Amino acid sequence: MKILIVEDDKSTQRLLQRTLEKWGNEVTCANDGLAAMKLLESELYPIVITDWVMPELDGPGLVREIRKNANSDYIYVIMLTSKSAKPDIVAGMDAGADDFLSKPFDPDELRVRVRAGQRLVKLKQELEKRNIDLLTANIRMKKDLTTAAEIQKSLLPTNKSPRADLNVAWRFQPCDELAGDILNFFELDEKTVGFYILDVSGHGVAASLLSVTLSRMLSPIIDDTSLLKAKRDTAPYYHINSPAEVANQLNRRFQVNAQNEQFFTLLYGVIDMENSKLTYASAGHPGLIYLSKGEAVQILQAPSLPVGFIPEPAYQEQTIAFEKGDRIFIFSDGIIEARSPDARQFGIPQIGDSVAATAALPIDTSLDKLLETVRIWTGDDPIDDDVSVMGLEFL
Repeated sequence: MKILIVEDDKSTQRLLQRTLEKWGNEVTCANDGLAAMKLLESELYPIVITDWVMPELDGPGLVREIRKNANSDYIYVIMLTSKSAKPDIVAGMDAGADDFLSKPFDPDELRVRVRAGQRLVKLKQELEKRNIDLLTANIRMKKDLTTAAEIQKSLLPTNKSPRADLNVAWRFQPCDELAGDILNFFELDEKTVGFYILDVSGHGVAASLLSVTLSRMLSPIIDDTSLLKAKRDTAPYYHINSPAEVANQLNRRFQVNAQNEQFFTLLYGVIDMENSKLTYASAGHPGLIYLSKGEAVQILQAPSLPVGFIPEPAYQEQTIAFEKGDRIFIFSDGIIEARSPDARQFGIPQIGDSVAATAALPIDTSLDKLLETVRIWTGDDPIDDDVSVMGLEFL
């Protein structure tokens, strides 16, 4: 190990150098503190053995300069001195010395002091390397999470509504980089629109991977993985699966077991625009809010189990006949369970009150007002769950 000796007495300096080199160390000498600082500016010496009393810059002054100009590499300082009074030792320790060695030094004692310094320096070097490795891994992980979050966001719908007679708005706010929530709306054919919102248990990578997988299966494109439409041999050459069929198929494919403890909730709906009829099924998901012009808010619950809890839950369908001007709101439990500073949940009734109070405003503004109300409700506390909400307005 490289060691710097700072000693103005030549005989002591030479004796220290020969002894340390005999033990395999690479030794450099300086006659005083100022010369030592010049050497330390250009090269790292993990261990410095310095005399106390020296011209120009004494031992305590040198130690203070070393500590003041310390970089990421720690320098272990042994102070060589004939001073043995307790106040002197305290003064040296206050300056930043790590250890002391009495003059004239004993070789065995010197060996013990140097070995202690070497062990400490190596431990600090290993710790620094691990910290760098952890920082590198953290930066890489952060980059990967950011990339994954961008991919997940790309699966969300565009802001453009699928039809001129239907206005759709949505908001999606993950509590972490990756979300267990996901939502979408799309045309199933020229007269039918589908929409869903789902919430995978937990947060982070595992929940988001399942939500991405589910979004692929809940695609209106007919292929081997989509559950929404099936091929037929006769015109129109496809069949639109009902919401209950979709929920039941998902339940058969995603059963909770010892290897897979994840589950999810889902609300999936199909809108028959030609007959002004909305049919939906809920799998353990909060119900929806129906806001009809001139009518009181209706909270439509659909009690059911999340997907995967039991083999054959037989999900049921609900149907709504709507008119122009009516609005439907669906949401994840991140809004419902948002807590005030005194631990009260926001709740579904408050969601209904908020959207009713903004019924005369554009539906986009209604969602913004709702989320603003939630933020006021939670105060300075962050919402600890993903927040998803969708509003549909029939024009």
